Parts: sequence; structure tokens; C-alpha cells
Amino acid sequence: MAGHRRVLHVAAWAAAFTGLLITPAQAAPGPEWTSVPTPALQGLAVPNEVAAAGPNAAWTTGVENATTGGGAFVLAWNGREWRRQELPLPGSTYVKDIAAASPRDAWMIGANTTEEAGTRTVALHWNGTAWREVGYPDGISPDIRLPSPSPQLEIVSAAPGGPAWSIGQDEASGESVALRFQRDRWVRQDLPVKMVSALTVAARSSRNVWISCICELPGEGPTQAMLHWDGVRWNTVRFPSLDGTYVLEIVPVSSRSVWAYRAPVMYEPAPALLHWNGEEWRPIPVPVDGRVVNFNNITDDGAGGAWVAANTYDNDANYLHYSRGRWTTERGPGRPGVGAWIYDMVRVPGTRKVWSVGLVAPLSGPALVEYRR
Repeated sequence: MAGHRRVLHVAAWAAAFTGLLITPAQAAPGPEWTSVPTPALQGLAVPNEVAAAGPNAAWTTGVENATTGGGAFVLAWNGREWRRQELPLPGSTYVKDIAAASPRDAWMIGANTTEEAGTRTVALHWNGTAWREVGYPDGISPDIRLPSPSPQLEIVSAAPGGPAWSIGQDEASGESVALRFQRDRWVRQDLPVKMVSALTVAARSSRNVWISCICELPGEGPTQAMLHWDGVRWNTVRFPSLDGTYVLEIVPVSSRSVWAYRAPVMYEPAPALLHWNGEEWRPIPVPVDGRVVNFNNITDDGAGGAWVAANTYDNDANYLHYSRGRWTTERGPGRPGVGAWIYDMVRVPGTRKVWSVGLVAPLSGPALVEYRR
């Protein structure tokens, strides 16, 4: 599938790099990350999405047997171990994104292929017992036209006590759309501007939802901007954009604290962490060598700071932490001098713990599932 090809194509770039350096002000002492075993995964297994609803509820999904076409796997964390979960779909399924609001409320959006029906978009909901399919609107595709080579698509988001949100592409008009799940169906939302391409969606609550987009702004044409839902209306918010860079991930913490990551299409210019203080966005330079492929993987740390994942070829310091105006790095466990590509990371709600998933030694694996306790 196209999703499989994206994972392998991006991973193959690692062969071109020999020293992707991270140069923060100071390295944090001691190992902080723990490798967590998973059930046996087949062939080259690539975990590329992770979502957490609490200390005893998390999910990761990806592709196994990736070099031979493969198919999706889904693992669930119960507080003690990862266990496989089955999807209620025949044929081959590729999960594009996953989000969790509570242990009984999680979402996946992807594509399912069978000989009879071909390939179609599917949305799945976890109700605490099983995954079930819930209809995704006809004519809406989750294959967003991305300006970046990142295989990660933040196309679904959910928060406790609020509806799930998704972004997609209207196949007839070619424009992007925002969807909200209400009354057991996905409903298209009216927006104040036309989205040429929606790039990411992030929900903190029913009154705090952000979308990064290339939008048709009055008198300006296609322009990078953000749309913010405050529970009553959508507001258009400008941010310090830069040619050749795009915001593909947003992490709302509160109404007065939101993190975002502005990364280049390829290797330059240097990426920046962005912070919203309730009134404006401020860019914070990220101390990453310009040759690093940036996948826009960030999360907040639960204490006013943020984590940024850096993808490296022969450097095991994959985690950059920003707190109180300074950067430090931390290293993944048990792989000295071996690089890794972090495909996704998320903080566990109500804690300062963080899950990350990806691939050790980008060309060959094994799968990486790590936890900062």
C-alpha cells in the first residue's frame, strides 16, 4: 500500500547520513528511558503511531512484514504488558492515525483493501471491549496532500469529555475538510476560510481544538495559518511561518499553553519549537543538525516544557527536552551509538510519563517501543 511505501521510502534515507548530531547545551545524566517488550511481531515491524488515555491504557499500531507488503498490527497496553488486538475487518488494513480520549474511547482511521471492495477509508472506534467500524463520509479521503515527506499523518484527535475530530480531503473539490464525530457519525464542519491543505488537527477539549493548514486567507491567497475552535466559533490565527517549513504537529496543553513543531520539507532551514501563550506564537530554535530528517514528533512534559524527538543514524541521543529556557538531551536505552527514528511520541495523561515508538537502526530495525517513567 501507499502507506507502507512511505514508511520504507523515508527509512531508506538513513543510508545517506553518517553523523546526524544533536547539539544541545547540556546532556542529561543517566538513562531515563526503558525499552518495553511487545508480543512477537513479524518481519520488519515498524510501529509508527502511539496514543495514551492513562497509565493503564495505551495503543500502538504500525506495519509488520513491511518489506513484503505486510499489514497492520495493533497492540494495547494494560498497565503491565502489551497485548495484540484484532481489527474487525477482512483483507488488509493500514492504520494512518490513532487517538485516545479514555480507556473506553479511542479512534483509528486508515484504509482497508479487499478483492471485492478494493480500497476504502475506514474509521474504527474502541468502546472498552472491542473495535467497531463507524462510517467515514463518502468522498472524503484521509490521504492529505502533504508538503513534507513525513509518513506520519495527525488526522484524528480526541480529548476526554469532547468529540473526536478528523481532517481529510474532499475528493470532488480537492480542498481539505474538518470533521467532528457527533450523533454516531462524522459531520463536516463549516470553517471561516477554505483549507487548500489541512496539515494536522489537535484537540485538548471540546473548547480547544487546533488545525494547521495552508488556507485561502482574504486578500492573501494560499497562506500558512492555524484555525482555533473555542467551543463557539473558529478563529484564524497567524504564526511565525518560514518558507520551506510547515507545522505538522500541535500539542494543546491548555488555553494559554500550546506547543507546535515547525520543520523543513527536507533538511533546511533548521526546525523550531513554537509556543502559544494565549496571545501569540513564539519560535524557539531546536538544536538539531540541519541534516536530520524531522518528523514533527513532539509532546508536552506535563510540567510546562516539551519533548522533541530527533531521528539519527549513529547517535542514540534521540530525545530533546526543553524546559525553562534550556535544552537537554536523553538517550534511548541499550543501544549505545546506534541511531533510531522516532515515528511518534505521547505523554500519558495525568502523569509526566512518555511513550515513544519507532525503529532502531532505520534500515533494519528492530521495532522500538520505549517509555520514560
